[in-house]
Amino acid sequence: MLSDQERRALEQWYSREEVLVTVRRLNAEQSDEDLEEYLHRVCLLPLSRHSELPDFMRDHDGQPLFPSDLNPTVDLDKWQDAIEVGWEVIERTTGISHDDIHKRTAERQHKDWQAFLESVERRKRERASKG
Repeated sequence: MLSDQERRALEQWYSREEVLVTVRRLNAEQSDEDLEEYLHRVCLLPLSRHSELPDFMRDHDGQPLFPSDLNPTVDLDKWQDAIEVGWEVIERTTGISHDDIHKRTAERQHKDWQAFLESVERRKRERASKG
């Protein structure tokens, strides 16, 4: 569970213009897997560079607000909460929802599967006509 301070910090982190620009670009390219990887991992990597953290990512003593760097292998629950906040910010600021990305991915997988099945049937017909 995130504290109010942690939630506010993450909202500010995910609202940065550099994040929004990248999210919009990846969405426009329909690079859904890259978009998820960006929000779930790449966007959070700078949290490990403690000397470069902005003030809003530090506690009242100046220490990193997320000592685990939101690494899922260290604190899976905190990472999952952070990802949820990230998607809430992205949906609010860009209109892109995590559900939309999942639906688009499922549609693409379905189309790929159908194309594969059609290619199997086409090869069967071709072999039958040669036989």
